[in-house]
Amino acid sequence: MNHVADDVPVWKDHYKLMTKEQLNIPGLHMMGHARFLEVYDKLDTHFHANLEFVVLLNGRQKYLVNEKQYMLYGNEMFMTYPYEQHGNGNALQDVSEFLWFQIDLSSAGNFLGLVPPRSDYLYQQFLNYRTRIKKIQEGDPALLKKAFYLLSSRKISSQSLGYGYLLEFILKNICTQDGEMKKEDYSKDIETAVSYIHQNLFSDLNIDVIAKQCGLSPSRFKAKFKQQIGVTPHNYINSLKIDSAKVYLKDEKRSITEISYLLNFSSSNHFASVFKKYTGYTPSEFRDKRFPDIY
Repeated sequence: MNHVADDVPVWKDHYKLMTKEQLNIPGLHMMGHARFLEVYDKLDTHFHANLEFVVLLNGRQKYLVNEKQYMLYGNEMFMTYPYEQHGNGNALQDVSEFLWFQIDLSSAGNFLGLVPPRSDYLYQQFLNYRTRIKKIQEGDPALLKKAFYLLSSRKISSQSLGYGYLLEFILKNICTQDGEMKKEDYSKDIETAVSYIHQNLFSDLNIDVIAKQCGLSPSRFKAKFKQQIGVTPHNYINSLKIDSAKVYLKDEKRSITEISYLLNFSSSNHFASVFKKYTGYTPSEFRDKRFPDIY
C-alpha cells in the first residue's frame, strides 16, 4: 500500500491541492478540490498520516476501506482515519465534484490557529470524531468550496474571510454528536421515490410518473430529489442501471443487445453510450477486461 504524497501543490483545471505551507493554518495539513467532468483515473489503495474528510458537492464516489464499500453522494461527508488504507478498487472515478482536507492531530497547540479553550475544544472534537459517512446540510459543501478559493488568494483580507468560512464549516459539521446517516434523514416522499425506482428499475421510469407516486410536481420532485440524494433522478436511475449492467455483462451467455433491452434502453447504441459515460468503457471493453473489483 502507498502513502500518497500531499505536500506538493497542484493547480489544474480539474484538480487542485494546497499544502500546509500555503494554507498556513496550524493543524490543517492540506485542502483540495476536484471536478471531474468525465470518468477519471482510479484511486489506488493508499493511506495518509492524517485524519481525512471528503465532501461531495455532486455526483458520486465509491470508496473501499478495509474491503468494505461505501458509496458517497452529493451533500455527504466521508472520513478515513490516519494510516487507514482506502481507495476505490479497480473502478474509474465517477463524474463528480468534491473537496477534501486533512487534519494533523500530532499537536493540540495553537490548533487551527486558535488559543485555549477554543483550540482545545476543536482538537478534542476531531480526536473523538467517529462518523464514517454523514449527511450534511445543503449549502455546506459550497461553503467549504468558498473557503478553499478564498484561502488560495494572495490577499490577506480574502484569506481571513476564507478562514472564517472554514471554521464555520467545521463547527457546523464536525462539532456535533450526530450519528451515522440514517434512512430517516430523507423525507417520506423521496423515500417513496427511491423505493419506486428500485422496484421498477427495469421498466420505463418516467419522471412524471415517479413524481406523481410521491405527490409532487415534476419540477418540485427533481429539485427535492437532487437536494436530498445529491444527484438528479435521471443520473440516479442511470447509475443503478449501469451497476446492474456490470453484473449482467459477466454472464457471457447474454448478448449486449439483450442486456440493453432488459434495462430498458432505447437501443444497444444508447446503452453503450451511457455505459461508457459512467464507467469509461464500452460494454464490450468491460466484458473483455473482466475487472473483478468493478461492480
